[in-house]
Amino acid sequence: MQKKLFIGIDISKLVMDATVLFPDGRHDHHQFKNSRAGFNQLLRWVRRLSSKEAYELIFGFEDTGVYSIGIGRFLSGLKLRFVSENAYRIRRSMGIQRGKDDKADSLLIARYLKRNLEELSFGQAAPDLLLELGQLSSQRERLLKERAAHKTRIKELKVLEGCLDMRFLLRIEADMVRLLDKKLREVEEEIGKRIKAQEGLQEKKELLCSVPGVGEQIANQMLIITRGFTRFPDWRKFSCYAGLAPFKHTSGTSVRGRTKVSKIANKKIKALLTMGALTSIKSKNEYRQYYERKTAEGKHPMAVLNAIKNKIVSRMFAVIERNTPYVCLQGRD
Repeated sequence: MQKKLFIGIDISKLVMDATVLFPDGRHDHHQFKNSRAGFNQLLRWVRRLSSKEAYELIFGFEDTGVYSIGIGRFLSGLKLRFVSENAYRIRRSMGIQRGKDDKADSLLIARYLKRNLEELSFGQAAPDLLLELGQLSSQRERLLKERAAHKTRIKELKVLEGCLDMRFLLRIEADMVRLLDKKLREVEEEIGKRIKAQEGLQEKKELLCSVPGVGEQIANQMLIITRGFTRFPDWRKFSCYAGLAPFKHTSGTSVRGRTKVSKIANKKIKALLTMGALTSIKSKNEYRQYYERKTAEGKHPMAVLNAIKNKIVSRMFAVIERNTPYVCLQGRD
C-alpha cells in the first residue's frame, strides 16, 4: 500500500501556513503567499520533501470562502486530492485546544486528515461560472442589507421631521435607496444572464421553478450551493446541511428533550426556504391542505412548516434526478 503524506494548510488573506505530516509522525512547516506563485512554491516544497519515497499526497484546508478558492482551483487543475473542510467540523473533532496560531492550526488540519482519512470527501473546485454566480449572489445580499439600513434610517429621520429640518438628509437617503435599487436590479439581471448562457443550468432552473414554493431566488441559490446538484448525494444530506433535519435530544432516563433541528446550518438557504414555504401555504394547494390537516391534528405549526420545507427540498432533487417538471398528484402528502 502506498504511503500517504498529509499536507494541512491554514489559509489567511495574504499567506498560507502549510505543515507536512509524515506517516511516522514527523512534520515540517513552511509559509507561502496566498497567490499563484505561492501555490507553485508549496507544491515544489512538498515534492522535495517527498522525493525519497513515492508518497500519495493528500491536501486539506478549511473552507474560508474567497481566500481558499485559489488553492482549490490550483489543486483541482493538477488533479491532486484535496479536502476543503468546514472549519467547525475540524475544531470539534480535535478535542480541547489551548491557544491558537497559524502554524499550530496547519498541523491540526494535517492530523485531522490522517485521523479521518476513511471518512473524508475529496472534492474538485466548482466550475468558474458557479464560483462567479456565488460572488454575484453575495453581492446581492450585501446590497439588500444596505438598502434595508437606508430604509430604516429614513423611518428614523421621519420621526424627527416634526421638530427638526430633515429634508436634506431624507433626500440623501432616498437617493441612496434608488441607487441601491438600480444596482440590485443590475446584479439580478447579470445572474439571470449568466445562468441563461449555460444551457444545462437554465434547464435545471426551469425544473426547480416548477416545484410549488420555489421561486427564482431559491432556484439560483440551490444551483450555486449544490454546484448544479453535484455536491450532495441526495436530498436528505442537503436537508441536514440546510438545518431542516430534526434530531433527537435524549440521554439516559432523565434527559428527554424534544426532537428539533440543529442550529448548525446554512442560514441563507434556510431563510429562503422558509419564505418559500410561508408563501406556498397561502395558496390553495397541496402544501396548504397538508398544513391545515397536520395543525388540526395538534402538530406544532413550526414543525409542520419545517416538514413542508423538507418536501420542497425533496421535490427539487426529484425533478433534477428525473429531468422532468414537477407534477402534483392528487391527495399526495
